[in-house]
Amino acid sequence: MAYTRLILSLVAIMALTGCVSSLIPPKTNTMRPEAQKRLYEIAQQEMQRGGTEAIRFRANLQNLCDIPYDQFLLPIVSPDSRYVATSTGLSPEAPTRLAEPGAPSPLGTGIEVWRLNQATGDCTMAYRLSPPLLLGRSADAKGFLVEAPLPDGVRDIGKVDWVSGEIEWLVKNGDVNAFGCIGPNGELSWCSRPVNEPGFTLVIRGASGREFDIDNQGGNWYFPSWSNQNDRLYAFWVSSTGMMKLATMKTVSTETMLSSLRDINIMPKGTARMASQAVAAHPVIHDVSANEYENFIFYHPGERRVVVWNPDESEDALPFVLLDQAVAAVGDVGGRYLVSTPTELRYVDPSRLHRSVRLHDQVAIPRATNDANWRFILMTPNGGDAITLRALIPMAQAPTYTPDQPPAS
Repeated sequence: MAYTRLILSLVAIMALTGCVSSLIPPKTNTMRPEAQKRLYEIAQQEMQRGGTEAIRFRANLQNLCDIPYDQFLLPIVSPDSRYVATSTGLSPEAPTRLAEPGAPSPLGTGIEVWRLNQATGDCTMAYRLSPPLLLGRSADAKGFLVEAPLPDGVRDIGKVDWVSGEIEWLVKNGDVNAFGCIGPNGELSWCSRPVNEPGFTLVIRGASGREFDIDNQGGNWYFPSWSNQNDRLYAFWVSSTGMMKLATMKTVSTETMLSSLRDINIMPKGTARMASQAVAAHPVIHDVSANEYENFIFYHPGERRVVVWNPDESEDALPFVLLDQAVAAVGDVGGRYLVSTPTELRYVDPSRLHRSVRLHDQVAIPRATNDANWRFILMTPNGGDAITLRALIPMAQAPTYTPDQPPAS
């Protein structure tokens, strides 16, 4: 397999973008600063109010079942909604989740895969995967990623077949390999370091098998995430002093990587745990019916709410807030989103000053599927060692204009 070491200077990418000191509304136009300020104030008021008169989302909620949950790693849903993979046993310690030097192997942590029967609504356990095994945060129609942190410090990345449960080890080279993510066309990206050394590099393996290693520049790369639309890759970088950035690039070639490389500043005192928090509720799942617009959804650790970044919108595009207090979101058709807060699930249209309608009256982490009936699977932690699954079945999604329309239930 060909291997090319590609070193990118963060000094260079810092020159491409300015420091992000605040978030902005989703749409910006050329206007006077006073008008921009007033538009931002209106958008903030709309996010706080959560008005229901601009859009309607008709749907049925179907209760499915409760499955085991380690109270930290959220389950992964297969694109066809037939399977759910969940972490079981002892919740891994933070140093293990973050693949820190000297972190213990999760000898009490395994994975269960549950089968969902749409005809009956029943859930049955399909198979178990034995410890030490961590549930990854990426999947496609064929399978989902796992990581095996071994007692000798080595960490391997594998892909589990949804149906058979067989594991294909994709990265197994004697190093610490973590935070793997599947690309839309068979690509793979992850972070890697020697067992006894700090400093994660970013590794990109193209569909052809060719690999590129992007230097850590004295810091650490974390949690690469592929776009659902194209070959664009996102990844967090934290410097030795704590400067946290979100970088993105297109990966079709080394020349494209360098020419398309952009970054935004997230916060001056970031940590690996904050990077983990940013992506914890937003796995990368391919082969689903996604939002047709390029967007990267993540929880902003400084703003403490979910934001969306579309770097293709303009050269100076910044992340925008979906809804005040949002903790998780997933894109839907037409640039709209299902957004969960700690108390409810809402359907949000950012293009209409964040008008939204309530879909459910408690926290519900949404997962998109390609199933026409079970369009979304919702997950609600029940406060114990289980998580409740429900299917959201849309009946109509067209925006309407019906003032005083009561929220959906």
